[in-house]
Amino acid sequence: MSIMNNKIKKVLKLACLEAGKVILKNYGTIKSVKSKGRNDWVTKQDILIERRVIKIIKRDFPDSAFIGEETGVSSKKMDMTWIIDPIDGTNNYIHDYPFFCTSIGVMIKGEMTHGAVYDPLREEFFYAQKDHGAFMNEKRIKVSEIRKLSDSLLCTGFITSKVSYAKKNISNFTRLVFKARSIRRDGSAALDLAYVACGRLDGFWELGLNSWDTSAGVLLVEEAGGKVINSKGKKFNILENKSLISANKYLVKKLLVEIKSNQV
Repeated sequence: MSIMNNKIKKVLKLACLEAGKVILKNYGTIKSVKSKGRNDWVTKQDILIERRVIKIIKRDFPDSAFIGEETGVSSKKMDMTWIIDPIDGTNNYIHDYPFFCTSIGVMIKGEMTHGAVYDPLREEFFYAQKDHGAFMNEKRIKVSEIRKLSDSLLCTGFITSKVSYAKKNISNFTRLVFKARSIRRDGSAALDLAYVACGRLDGFWELGLNSWDTSAGVLLVEEAGGKVINSKGKKFNILENKSLISANKYLVKKLLVEIKSNQV
């Protein structure tokens, strides 16, 4: 199994680095942007990266299924599924706001086993393997030890393409903004989760997320010693749940008391 794990990690890193090349080549330039729906955008680079990532993966793992933000879900089910967000934080990327990443999660027989989040601007490669820890550029990472909301730096997001979730989360933000030390809204859920995993953020929550937003980041937080739950307090399921709360073991329950959602 260790040979397989090493092979998966190698492919994840190769795919992330290739994605990073495309992102950096076009960073600071005018992007070709199309609308996918209300306040939902895609660039030429999103589509190009996802296709290249799938091509890289298929070279070593031809019998794979895929869940991609841009290319959709594979028609055939396989034991190994790769969950891809080519650019998480597309709106940031369009405006050259320097906070976005590539996220790739690996699910084997229904269980999340590997995940990678890559920030090409900072050259930070976050990687996690089930039961083997979480790392940033090969250095082990851990969630923070902050115990009080009043001492915490939190983060959230508002997906305005999903109005009901955004409106509901505005009340959550209002409730928490004076209880935390400060709150950020950075615009990339996958990278926010990576920041929770390495202790830069003490907690992150968001409503209305998709599996490609969360697959790698959730594993990173859990393998870094943190907790990820849905809005009902149950273990977060990346394929079924939309509302996510992540933090260390001290803060996650306190956040659960404050965060409300119509759906899990």
